[in-house]
Amino acid sequence: MATVLGARGWECGETMLNTVDHQGASVSAVAPKTGGYCLRLFAFPSAHARWAIDGTPANPSVSVWVDASDSYDVENGIRIQFLLGTGEYIEILWNEVTHTLDAYVDGGLVEAGTIEISVNDWFHVQFSLVIDDAGSIQVKIDGHLSIDYSGDTQPGAATGATYVYVNGLNQIEFFIDDLVWGTAGYLGDLRCLDIRPTADTGQDDWTPSAGDNYSTIDETPPSDADYNETNTDAQADELDMGDFDGVTYDPRATVAWVRAKMLAATGDSIKVGVDSAATDSVTEHALSTDEEYYFHTNDDNPADSGAWEDADIDALKLRYESVIA
Repeated sequence: MATVLGARGWECGETMLNTVDHQGASVSAVAPKTGGYCLRLFAFPSAHARWAIDGTPANPSVSVWVDASDSYDVENGIRIQFLLGTGEYIEILWNEVTHTLDAYVDGGLVEAGTIEISVNDWFHVQFSLVIDDAGSIQVKIDGHLSIDYSGDTQPGAATGATYVYVNGLNQIEFFIDDLVWGTAGYLGDLRCLDIRPTADTGQDDWTPSAGDNYSTIDETPPSDADYNETNTDAQADELDMGDFDGVTYDPRATVAWVRAKMLAATGDSIKVGVDSAATDSVTEHALSTDEEYYFHTNDDNPADSGAWEDADIDALKLRYESVIA
């Protein structure tokens, strides 16, 4: 079964991208696939966004909804790429004549897509890669197999992917939504839902600028005008979260996130994650002196190492903890 390593849905109303990770990316509320926001890419001469892939896997995979918009009849209008550790790209590239996504290895076409995107509207892409001299590229469009390539997908020394990129050339505009990346095959049609803090718990060490701890971080889009702060090591907040829509959706993975910074470059860190049934699962991140986003993904429920269930999500708590140098 495929494993989820990360996801973005932009329901917070921000790109959630640091400056070095994009050019020409912004959020749009015009016509998202899911919820109230999607990611818009538009810049001259090109626009791009990228997301780091933990562990440099040899079998990366991505699922994303795409609206070609102005790029529908534009050469190289859309690229979905895996960047390898030695700088080469394995990508699917928009063909403005056939309206297909075609597979390329280090700039060379290896297989044309067979599924035409005949309507300029949202369509779903699943792109699964095995990096090897005898590797494979498989792509599904709206659930139908479009590319099934077997051959050399390791053009250099690197056997793993470091980033997934979405970009376009020639001053075009297009949109993406519900981006999920992982490993080991097709991820499926996954949607990224936003669940916000709703209440404090007994674990509320940080000091709010005003009001309750949860109320300083529950707004959309995020505001830096109110916040929680601490200058003491090992202080943690755990916040109750809203309910999951288990009628419409089945839970697949969780991604906890915070927006944070340190006031001076002293080497502080923050642990970000969840408390699931009294089991903590966190990732520690070195902090910047600029406001940045920090994430933690759980493919399975850390409380029992099993699949997530509706009740698990409803009881989940957001957790963050200070690490003061």
